[in-house]
Order: sequence, then C-alpha cells, then structure tokens
Amino acid sequence: MYRIAIKFIELWLYTLRPKIIYSDRAQSLIASGQPYIIALWHRDLIYGLYHFRKKPGVIMVSGSKDGEWVARALRCWGQHPIRGSRYKGGKRAIMEMAKYIKERGVGAGIVADGSQGPPKKAQIGALVLSRLTNAPILPLGVAISKAKRLNTWDRLVIPYPFSRVSVTLGDPILVPKEVKGNHLEKYRKILEDGLNASAILAKRNLMESKG
Repeated sequence: MYRIAIKFIELWLYTLRPKIIYSDRAQSLIASGQPYIIALWHRDLIYGLYHFRKKPGVIMVSGSKDGEWVARALRCWGQHPIRGSRYKGGKRAIMEMAKYIKERGVGAGIVADGSQGPPKKAQIGALVLSRLTNAPILPLGVAISKAKRLNTWDRLVIPYPFSRVSVTLGDPILVPKEVKGNHLEKYRKILEDGLNASAILAKRNLMESKG
C-alpha cells in the first residue's frame, strides 16, 4: 500500500518542470563532496524532499502519525529518517543525526521551522547540527507556478501536475563550535533571513521564466 502510494507521488512530482539556481558558494560546497545540511520551511516539504531524493542523507522527520508516510518515502529513496521534533525527542534526534553524518560522511535535511511552527521562524536544530558536525547549512527556496496551499499552520504547498518549479540554494552558513546558548540567536537570524531570501529569489526566477 505504502509503496504504491509513494510510486504515485513520484510520478506526480516527476511531471513538474524545475529550474534550478544555486549560489556559486552552494555549488562549490556540493561539488566538494563535503557533508552539508539542507534547511527548508515546512511549507516546501513535499517538493523539497523529492528534489533531493537521490542524495543519500539523514533527515529529521516528525514522530507523528503523518510523519510515518514521510519516513517510509525517505527509506524508499535510500535516505535515513530519524524521528523527532522540537517537542518530542528533538535533542536525541539531533545527536543521532550528528553521529550518522560523522560516521557516514553524508549530508542532512531538516525543517527549519519544525513540525509545529510558528511558520517561517527558524529554530535552532539546524544550527546545533552544524556546530556538532562542522557541516554548513544551505537555505533552500522553492516557488511553484500552480499549487494548492492547505489551510494548516504551515500553509503546506501541494503542487499541481506539470507546474513550473524554481529551486534555489543560498550561501552556506557554518556555525562555529564555540557558539552556544544565547549566541546562537545571531546565527538563527542569519538562517531565517537566508531562507526568506532564497524563497524570494525562487519566486523571482519563476516569474522571469514565465516572461
């Protein structure tokens, strides 16, 4: 049942027409083979996970019942889900992710505004993971020409088939090992601004491609 549903999702998202624009520094980081952390807003979860489906990595997934679908899809795509959230098992999940990155030399993915929000307000999970692993964070932006937005806290984006998609990655953000406690706020704001800038750039690129 799950595998059939996941194959259907793959076919549906395969019809989308992506335009990919990464910053020069993001491209250099990816080309280097060094582990990196993709951070995204929860609203972009569906296409964001699909876009990186061929990149082996460890992904934090909510421990809720809905998160089980995401975890199963990730396993089908050869990725390693770790269950946890800000309110349940988040610290343990970050430590497990850090261990996995160090042992396997792979990247990671994490929803910056968590599983319950507030929306578009970065939490510290990605920052702590960067500090523990020395892996830079890449802020992801997604814009879709035709989509439905659910009436949920995150306004989750459901792309319509055959829509145009713009995907952007901003410059890497590395959190030094000595940055802890209240000092994380500076980097939290940098990440939040980077995610919003990537989203704006993705939308601009989508409008330009339409013209």
